[in-house]
Amino acid sequence: MEISASTAHVINYRQTYVNRTDGSSLPKIASTKASNDPLSQYDLHNISPKEIDKLASKLRENGKFDMRDILMLETHGEEFQSHLSSVTGRGFDASKKSDLIGSIEQTIAISKQRNEPFESAENLLKLLQHVEASKSIPRNVLFA
Repeated sequence: MEISASTAHVINYRQTYVNRTDGSSLPKIASTKASNDPLSQYDLHNISPKEIDKLASKLRENGKFDMRDILMLETHGEEFQSHLSSVTGRGFDASKKSDLIGSIEQTIAISKQRNEPFESAENLLKLLQHVEASKSIPRNVLFA
């Protein structure tokens, strides 16, 4: 067998057990780091511009995400939208929630139909999907 240009990692978990009063034992449930993920608290299908600004701030603090994508996200936030509404004279409610992911998907679809650039919106969608995926990581795991 030949392995080239790759590395294999084996992780050993030591299983611990909880002893019950009837004498039986059950595998202990351990918390994962994902349970502390501050990004998992955001519902991107029901989020307000205020919450978008908070999310963008946390993404900046994290330092792992492309600043261009964060700037695109901020265009949906309270600070940018309130400035835009003062320039255009249209009304704006910073607490009104909307489906951010659905809106970005719709923007991409319209841009594709019109043969307009959509790459920046697509990159933003990938960032949002990453944030959304952080919610699906189990908070507790059972080691076998």
